[in-house]
Amino acid sequence: MKISVVIPSKNGLHHLKECLPTVIKAAQKSFCEVDITVVDDNSTDNTSRLLLELFPSIQVLQNPSQGACSARNWGVSHSKGEWLVFLDNDVFLEETFFDTLAKYLKPNIFCVTCAGYAAYPKNMNEPEQLDGIKLLHWKRGYPRFTVNVFNSKLKENASYLSWGVQGAYFACKRSKFEELGGFDVLLDPYLLEETDLAYRGLKRGWKITYAADTTPRHKCGGTINSKKSARTKFLSKRNRILFVWKNIHSKKLLINHIMWLVLSVNFKALFECIRLYPQIKQKRREEKSCLKVSDTKLFSLGNQIYEE
Repeated sequence: MKISVVIPSKNGLHHLKECLPTVIKAAQKSFCEVDITVVDDNSTDNTSRLLLELFPSIQVLQNPSQGACSARNWGVSHSKGEWLVFLDNDVFLEETFFDTLAKYLKPNIFCVTCAGYAAYPKNMNEPEQLDGIKLLHWKRGYPRFTVNVFNSKLKENASYLSWGVQGAYFACKRSKFEELGGFDVLLDPYLLEETDLAYRGLKRGWKITYAADTTPRHKCGGTINSKKSARTKFLSKRNRILFVWKNIHSKKLLINHIMWLVLSVNFKALFECIRLYPQIKQKRREEKSCLKVSDTKLFSLGNQIYEE
């Protein structure tokens, strides 16, 4: 089995110096063939030049566009693995990561999401789980993907389905990724791109499984500097609207969305979405022609836990 790791990075050299050695070591120790690509997303910290000097075994590319979606897509286009592993630049891996993950890379699986932990837990003597099984809810006009079911609530040695992935660490089957056209660059520079990818796959009837025994550690928020920045808040609102307009086809859910959009309108985000509407409309049509599972059914199923 060949696995291709793709890591986008914008001015994240300090993270890569700390975290990338753990990724390389895990790749070297794996029984799988693992190649690693870092895509420099127009950094100003000499990422490309210094990474090649520090880590000559990896591939370093320059993103010809801008944003995490296009960076990841560019990295995939220059890799050959039958499975793709997407990591943020601020993630540490355990040495057994790829061998543990390989157990879940089955022909009938679309994506594998990981059990993620804090790199620096509040209590250094206890692991702090950040990501588990992702549940799916509809609330106040928008989908919610932030509810996790952690390992402490699950049976040991059981396999479970998930309704989303954590973008900092997940695997995707290349053939399915390519069928979806990769990450949607409308969502560049960042936020909800992995959620959009996962949801489009789920609506086609594809499965996401949960790798409960993986333990990647995330520095949390390091990749985009600050989740509280004005830029990030704007992108969060804009991309949530884009997600609904592009992916939701249920009239009931759309009416609910419009009601809440009016009540909590963000004019800057709304005007940006209106500007992009011709592109959204085309993508919406393309999605509708491929769907096998309705939005209402998916939201009904997605707020429950299922053993695979």
